[in-house]
Amino acid sequence: MSAARARGGRGSAVHEGLVGARKLVGTPYLASPTLRDEYAREIAPRTEAALARILEEVYEAVAPPARAIDLGAGTGAVGRALRARFGEDLSVVAVDLLAGPGIVRADLASELPAVDGRFDLVVAAHLLNELFVDRSPVERVELRARRVLDWAKALLATGGAMVLVEPALRRTSRELLAVRDHLLAEGLAVVAPCFWTGPCPALARDRDWCHDAVPIANGARVDYSYLVLRVAASRSAATSFSDPSLFRIVSDPMIEKGRLRLFGCGPAGRHPLVRLDRHVSPSNAPFDTLHRGSITRVGPTQLLGDGLRLSTESVVQLVHPPYVPAE
Repeated sequence: MSAARARGGRGSAVHEGLVGARKLVGTPYLASPTLRDEYAREIAPRTEAALARILEEVYEAVAPPARAIDLGAGTGAVGRALRARFGEDLSVVAVDLLAGPGIVRADLASELPAVDGRFDLVVAAHLLNELFVDRSPVERVELRARRVLDWAKALLATGGAMVLVEPALRRTSRELLAVRDHLLAEGLAVVAPCFWTGPCPALARDRDWCHDAVPIANGARVDYSYLVLRVAASRSAATSFSDPSLFRIVSDPMIEKGRLRLFGCGPAGRHPLVRLDRHVSPSNAPFDTLHRGSITRVGPTQLLGDGLRLSTESVVQLVHPPYVPAE
């Protein structure tokens, strides 16, 4: 959750401790009844909204999981989101540092949970950024990547998916992207949001990071960073890595004098997509509807000094519509 989007919780102790000065990060703050209530009221619903958006895309045409595990269960936001998507009968094992009814206790920074069998879906929401916070940036990225690999090896069923959800702050997002690069080098595959399989281009400049967004009530939105991983990814032809016209939009629209610009990340890397106002046409009109998180095909384009330039002949096709919450 980014500070810019945390409209309801700004000023609370839990918001300041996790999003502001972040002095609560890495401490057992949920042991405090007051902080736990604030977290359940302000942050957990945002986690549910983000995870609902991720599941909507990833499981649109894929069989639902039969068994799931929630690492760092906290106040139960992940379990609620999973059952809302897949039904109340879904088996969800909750794991957390703090013991409680129906919770498997484990210190996930140093041990694997004592659970039986493997899981079709492993979720760790707002967990990684709270591990190894006392280490140097390089060390904590390496240690977090190692924990994710351990979870994948010990917990993931064949063909299963792991979902990592993190706050959309620049530091937490960039550290997740650095973890991504380690995981790709170790043989895990990214199912979403990336179509690019090389080192993350957002890490090339210190000011860049990558996050998605989901609308919530009253015109607000939740920003979040995430990865969906598999040991052996299987993608449909619609999301082939070889399609250079495929992009996920990774910025908000930038309306500038005489042009509309967005950043897209695809199999060919991260590029600005630019359409001049004088080049608007029926075939590229859907460009106006794209926003952060949209998946689209755009082509043909021409690489010019300001990015990949659309022409009147360019065709813009929305591959996956933006998530719209149920009324």
